[in-house]
Amino acid sequence: MTKLPYDPADGEKFWEAIRKLPGYPSNETMPIKQMLFESGALFKTTDILKLAGASQSKPLVVVMDETPMRRCAEDLKSFALAMLQREGWQIRVCALKADENGQVHTDMERIRQVKESLTAGCAVLSIGSGAATDIAKHGSFLRQEETGEKIPFVVYQTANSVSAYTSNMSPTFVDGVKRTLPSRYPDALICDLETLRDAPYEMTAGGVGDMLAVFVSFPDWYLAHRLGMDSTYSELAKNLVGPLGSLFLEHAQGIRGGELASVSILAKIIALGGLAMSLSHATTPMSGFEHVMSHALDLQAEVRCKPLAVHGSQVALAALAGAEMYRDFLANFDPLSLNVDACYPSAAAMKSIVEAGFAEIDPSGKAGAECWSDYILKLEQWQAHREEFEDFLAHWSLARNRLTAETCPPETIRQILLAVGAPIRWSELHPPARENEARFAFMNAPLMRKRLTLGDLLVFVHWDRQSLWERIWKADG
Repeated sequence: MTKLPYDPADGEKFWEAIRKLPGYPSNETMPIKQMLFESGALFKTTDILKLAGASQSKPLVVVMDETPMRRCAEDLKSFALAMLQREGWQIRVCALKADENGQVHTDMERIRQVKESLTAGCAVLSIGSGAATDIAKHGSFLRQEETGEKIPFVVYQTANSVSAYTSNMSPTFVDGVKRTLPSRYPDALICDLETLRDAPYEMTAGGVGDMLAVFVSFPDWYLAHRLGMDSTYSELAKNLVGPLGSLFLEHAQGIRGGELASVSILAKIIALGGLAMSLSHATTPMSGFEHVMSHALDLQAEVRCKPLAVHGSQVALAALAGAEMYRDFLANFDPLSLNVDACYPSAAAMKSIVEAGFAEIDPSGKAGAECWSDYILKLEQWQAHREEFEDFLAHWSLARNRLTAETCPPETIRQILLAVGAPIRWSELHPPARENEARFAFMNAPLMRKRLTLGDLLVFVHWDRQSLWERIWKADG
């Protein structure tokens, strides 16, 4: 049986072990004091809050949305609140209202709501999945930025859904476009295995999908580094998360069946994913082309006031597209046939393409302007690092071998998704992604952010992305 190389439940022993990994930041000691992955962890919430520095003489602000949640036979939220009140906490609920689609998104309005609910000496407990966690996290962070007071903040994770719980960043909608803002770590993480087991299974399948991003994000990160576009690259994230393919295939049946041992493994993998980003000081290790494509789908939904699909399942299908993209490029790219001068478009030409592309879905121009503000930074870097691109072309066989070693065949990703019962086609998402929506996301994802991925390289080398997309849709639509 494959084991996690590093177990976040091991406390100080875990931090001591990973501190020895190449790329570990010297200024990070033990940023999360406690990570609990246990049956019955709910009943240790008071102990964890006190360990984080919370005082029962001050308010405990509990941030949660209105989504009903069950734990065994109980309503989770009312049970947890009643328990905390019995144990002497002064509860103040900060309720996050859903939009017309019944969803809560991480945006500045809700973040400000949390920030304004905080008072001197209080503590924060978020009870929820990714969005509630990010909103509580960033509200606490902004309060600290304004006042200098670091508020004790504990995360009670309610689903094995995304890697937000251990991250010190907050993906936030800005003019409809997702941007990752620097935020803060929680002081402690509570993973009650019964709560995670009883979460809607589509959230659990999404958590597996969110972690499958590494099969595209790792090669994307190396590619950006090789082309001189990212100096932050290290092996830390890859060493930290371990052999995900083997772990998922071995635990797929247990994840589907709600076996607590497999629920725990998935929770730990997700926690390691969040730490992989935080300790690398970038989302890049866990977020490459696949996440930008997912953000392009989210943007369309936001503009059209449609509900978002489960994040991780959407990311998994975008990872399938990214894996197909890598296979096509690595098999067929010929640097000798390339006109290098043609790989360097002008800012004016690209600005026109970006603005026209996003005007299709947002005629107001706000989304296009926000995307261009990030994209121009990437374009300037691309033009400044032509020497590295020419060296990449001159040593293509070495670069191809390294990228091949970093990638994963799309068949393996499909095998994992099938094994855990996750969507394997765009039409299986809820709501389903139509072909024109998925195509828009695939074609325009490179135009959204300053981060370079293989998608950008295909744009610069004038790859036939339309034909590639048609093959991807035929396989996974």
